[in-house]
Amino acid sequence: MASMAATLAASLPAPVVAQKPKEQSSSQSAKVPQRMEGVLDVEAAREVESVNLNSLALLKIMKHSTDILPPPPSTTYQQDRNAPPATKLSSHPDAVGVILGLDLEGVLEVEDCFALPGGETNLGPNSYSTHLLSHLSDVSTPSSPIGLYLSTHNGGFLTRSTIDLLNAVEKLMGRGKAVLLVHDASSSRGDGGVRAYRLTEGGRAAGKDGKWDGTSLTEHRLTSSNLLQSLPITTSSPPLLAAFLSTLVSPSTPSSSLKSPSTPLPAAFQSLSNPLPTTLPAYLSDTLDALTLYNHEANNVAFLSRQIAREKTRHEGAIREREEENLRRKKQGLVELPSLPAEARGGTKEPSRLELMCLQGQVEGLAHGMGSEAGAGLVRCYL
Repeated sequence: MASMAATLAASLPAPVVAQKPKEQSSSQSAKVPQRMEGVLDVEAAREVESVNLNSLALLKIMKHSTDILPPPPSTTYQQDRNAPPATKLSSHPDAVGVILGLDLEGVLEVEDCFALPGGETNLGPNSYSTHLLSHLSDVSTPSSPIGLYLSTHNGGFLTRSTIDLLNAVEKLMGRGKAVLLVHDASSSRGDGGVRAYRLTEGGRAAGKDGKWDGTSLTEHRLTSSNLLQSLPITTSSPPLLAAFLSTLVSPSTPSSSLKSPSTPLPAAFQSLSNPLPTTLPAYLSDTLDALTLYNHEANNVAFLSRQIAREKTRHEGAIREREEENLRRKKQGLVELPSLPAEARGGTKEPSRLELMCLQGQVEGLAHGMGSEAGAGLVRCYL
């Protein structure tokens, strides 16, 4: 029996041992293809030097800027302080959205964008943008946020909500390279009125710490003029769109003959008309509204500073009395009173000056735009 069992066991095939799959190397498991490792700045070692805007994304931004938008929420300009006065500038709706793309050798390629609903000031896990980005990644479309776009008029665009959203995009990217595209529909420079900005080193550090008080602004040397840095921007068309446009030809005009002599076109002087009667009052109105909001916020900051000074004096007095009482009890051999908590010793925090700095930037932008428009009108008056 033993020999029969041994014979049967020898005739059976050897058991197949399942081989464990080889662990992929870190280079193979990376999401970035090997052919793109030298092009994509994965480690964010290079600063953004320029922006290349897709023409289709530019059309989306311009379309959103001209749509009828709901009025902005009341928290767009001011924080939890006294309500600001009702002005035309504060009630003007601005289009806000997220731009998508890649960073290729210091050039930020903007491939697509989508609009944000009014009032959204963060990119948290339950926000509209986070859900939309997850859906975009499911259908294999560009889903990497690289910044924001914003519509404005007459040059004033700095707001607290814009800076907060820009910092939120930088935290979501984890790279610190978010850009801000500003579309000014009132601009007539021939470039579509689109400009690109990014946060400076000081603005990036202050936004990362979440501190915009006077001490932080002094430490990072931040003002309204150096909070953002301008970037060169170019507009490009996709190859299919460029090929389609190249096939379009203008209709040929019939050649003139003796029987049908050509008549010269009448002279057009529309480009020489003076725009100041319509544009300059709008600039003046927006500048006065920005000055009103700036004065209101300056009064809020001054009031909070006086409140904080009074609270600080009261805290210092309480700490001094507690220390003197403990010294007396120690001399008398009594049990000392517990020391004050760290919150009471640290006092109250300084008020944020981000709102004040943004309103100052709005005044500067509107004044600069008004000066440029007045100069252009003056030149046309003497042509």
